[in-house]
Amino acid sequence: MRILVYIMVPLFKSIYCRCRLKIVWAQTERKDPTKQDNHNSIMRYSYTISQRLDIVTKVTSKTMLRRSIHTTRILKNSNAAPHIWSDFSKRPSSLSIQSPKVKNYLFQEKPYLDPPSIKRRSNRIKYSSPEHMDEIFKMSYDFLEQRASKFYDLVNKTKNPSKRDTLLTKAEINNPEVQYNFQFNDKLDNIKSIIDYDVPVYRHLGKQHWESYGQMLLMQRLETLAAIPDTLPTLVPRAEVNIKFPFSTGVNKWIEPGEFLSSNVTSMCPVLKVQEYDHVDVERQLYTILVVNPDVPDLNNDSFKTALCYGLANIKLSYNDNLIDPRKFNSSNILADYLPPVPEKNAGKQRFVAWVFRQPLSEDGQNSLEVSQEDINRDEFDIRQFTKKYNLDPIGAHIWRSEWDVNVAVVREKYGLPPGRVFSRVRR
Repeated sequence: MRILVYIMVPLFKSIYCRCRLKIVWAQTERKDPTKQDNHNSIMRYSYTISQRLDIVTKVTSKTMLRRSIHTTRILKNSNAAPHIWSDFSKRPSSLSIQSPKVKNYLFQEKPYLDPPSIKRRSNRIKYSSPEHMDEIFKMSYDFLEQRASKFYDLVNKTKNPSKRDTLLTKAEINNPEVQYNFQFNDKLDNIKSIIDYDVPVYRHLGKQHWESYGQMLLMQRLETLAAIPDTLPTLVPRAEVNIKFPFSTGVNKWIEPGEFLSSNVTSMCPVLKVQEYDHVDVERQLYTILVVNPDVPDLNNDSFKTALCYGLANIKLSYNDNLIDPRKFNSSNILADYLPPVPEKNAGKQRFVAWVFRQPLSEDGQNSLEVSQEDINRDEFDIRQFTKKYNLDPIGAHIWRSEWDVNVAVVREKYGLPPGRVFSRVRR
């Protein structure tokens, strides 16, 4: 592409200068057609400028042609491993082109196929790519492929997992197939054959995408709604946490942080998706999930207290299999059964904050968390003391809000809860 620009810019400058001279010439004739001296001087000046521009254009074109030939020779004579990207037999499906027709069209030896992205056959027959575009694409692809092979050579010599991930990301970040797969496919409900978060480059792109909007939105809602510091003092988000309620009657979608949900929607336990972007030991790492409500009225102290709505421990996740679903764990993982939001009448809006923690890794391999039931006081749960005692590392969070509605009584009856209190402006 750079070669094409270098060739075309002098041509455009030449055309522009010639058109400009013609305009000046015409304006001079309109002003005073009798002044032959001015006319002759402009003719001589335009002729001199045209000659110089022709010389500059020819020299520039020849120079860029020599450079393109030189670059092509370097690429052809390189000792690097060829076809590191285009040899799809040795690569995962997420790094390859999904459509066989597109693959054949891009990597054909002789350009005799029509572009498969054009649906109508008549348009495909009439189509012709811009001049020299195929050659420029092939040369650029070969150059990037050659540079990627150098990073793969360094990967084979590196034993540090973090450095290996960095090198693998640099090797694939400019791969057109990777960029296309990530830009034009679902990043949240990802398909492993298209967007595979086991591959470091997709985790890198996913983290950039999350940090560009989702992370900022989450922190804005947590701080604006004062979930920080009412639950935990702070958070450095390193994992993307999403929540939905697929088993309840209502909205089966991923919930935006801070969204209002009716008690009917939240009547059954949620599904959480925890997407890790950092390098973690997925074979050993376990997670704890706590959902708390810091807005339970405490009349005795004229304040509010925190209640534990849901608690899970020793949850194992991977980069792709990262849904925390009731069908994927058993009773040994449950610290506290799910208690749905049932706000009391006139108690105002209540916040429900889901926290995700990494459990500490032990050297003896016993990474399971043994939680004493004495530390689980659902009605007055001290989340700060709990996380400090068990050395839990918060990596992500989510928040939604709820308030009293007509479905609260039905949900309370379903879970065997007593009727809720009704608050008034004047305490009785």
